[in-house]
Amino acid sequence: MQDFDLDERDLRLLHALQIRPRAPWAALAPIVGADAVTLARRWNVLHEAGLAWVTAYKGLGAKYSGAVVEIDCAPASIIRATEELAGEKEVMTIDQTAGGRDLVVTLMCRTEADLSRFLLDRLCTVEGIRSTRTHRTIRLLADAQQWRLRSLQDAEARLLERNLPRPVPAGREMPPEIEEQLAVILKADGRASVADIAARLDISPAKAKNAVATLVAHQRLVLRLEIARPYTPWPVSVWYFMRVPATKVEAVAGRLTGLEEVRLVTTTGGMYSILMAVWLRRIEDMTVLERQLGERLPFAEIMDRSIVLRTPKHVGHRLDPTGKRTP
Repeated sequence: MQDFDLDERDLRLLHALQIRPRAPWAALAPIVGADAVTLARRWNVLHEAGLAWVTAYKGLGAKYSGAVVEIDCAPASIIRATEELAGEKEVMTIDQTAGGRDLVVTLMCRTEADLSRFLLDRLCTVEGIRSTRTHRTIRLLADAQQWRLRSLQDAEARLLERNLPRPVPAGREMPPEIEEQLAVILKADGRASVADIAARLDISPAKAKNAVATLVAHQRLVLRLEIARPYTPWPVSVWYFMRVPATKVEAVAGRLTGLEEVRLVTTTGGMYSILMAVWLRRIEDMTVLERQLGERLPFAEIMDRSIVLRTPKHVGHRLDPTGKRTP
């Protein structure tokens, strides 16, 4: 049973932070409809409760190798295997699902060699795993940085985007070690202050501000607001596994990215052409979505789907069984 309800002002605040995750409270106040002190106080409540947080991960401007892995476990070993996998830095997200697989695991590795090592050498050592099916991601066409709560009106969202332009590259390129340390800081707290970043990296505040702007502008780092899904109006999460004729893959994937429910669309080199993850308001909405897909994209075949039961790890952060981030 939920012990917390997000009200409309909370949802407006969170929608604004989806658009500009590091925006000053004073800049958000006119859009959200509350003063800066109130917004800061409310954010602290949501953040401390594990209901919302801003994190960072590698973007399309960074070099990495990714895959989505379906895992089947012995029934008594699902929890144990999940815990072991959750401790691996290469594991971004773990979904425990109902359907044709027990776990759907998203991997992000530095290099192809690292990805191969994890898939071939590490997975086989996890006790309880009976089989795996790996889908090497080819092109990520949409991820949850584009997904919106839809609590702000379109005009309000456009005003916020206009008042707070996206960061632009500033200054010289930073040393790799500084970039790595900054990524660690922002992964833990994407709203860490410039002063805090500067102190931890032992650089000036101006350099810290420029470093964040440069990484985000070049998409080497993505800043993203995350929300405890069961507490939102979209508590149902579903993975779709689709097969599409080779000549239609790009067109279909592009159409899928325009759906409001979509959180992720990627083309893959596995037995499926496209993997898609969605958030829905009700379980019954699966039927509505699938009917729409059948009508609009008749050559896109849904081969399978899995409903997410729990997400013990999400974009590098551990979650409790209710979906809230753990300390």
